[in-house]
Amino acid sequence: TKLPMKKSLTAAALSGPDVQQLNSAFAWMCALLTVALPLAVFYQLATTPTEGLLLRAGVTLSGMQAAALEVTLWQRSLAVLLGLVPVCCASYGLVCAMRCFSGFLQAEYLSVRTVRYLRGFAAGIFASVVAGFLVSLLISALLTVGAPVARRTLAMGLGSNELLTLLFAGMVWQIAAVMARAVALAEEKTQSV
Repeated sequence: TKLPMKKSLTAAALSGPDVQQLNSAFAWMCALLTVALPLAVFYQLATTPTEGLLLRAGVTLSGMQAAALEVTLWQRSLAVLLGLVPVCCASYGLVCAMRCFSGFLQAEYLSVRTVRYLRGFAAGIFASVVAGFLVSLLISALLTVGAPVARRTLAMGLGSNELLTLLFAGMVWQIAAVMARAVALAEEKTQSV
């Protein structure tokens, strides 16, 4: 019987046409989403009625209660700007991911730059989740500040999606830390030769 041959990862395998096409596609998708996501979120926040913004922040009010709220233009504008913070953090992460994939296109697999961009991606995604949590608190307080004291609300919520995203960001950060160690070891080995 023949034993199956082990495939080793060579530079040619890492930079083959199929891998390069995927790297290019991911870089383009990251670039597109970096711009499209903030624009889409801005449009959604700007056109959503106040009760929709409250619901998005985790506040559930009846239609009459929401209609009774006196939300000024500055409150609504500030709520829209605050709502953009998490997506801007995610966009930063996507810019870093785009640069990481662009580096892969140039056969830059293990470098300080690649590690820095990978960490930037993880940090952006982590910051997006944390900012989303804090922004929900702020928006709920901001939009109900004019309500009677009994109806003022401070809403917060952290679900399984957010927890999984935090875990994912932490794992990517740790992978980048391992890669940073591999880069340092490779540089040490090169200097000792």
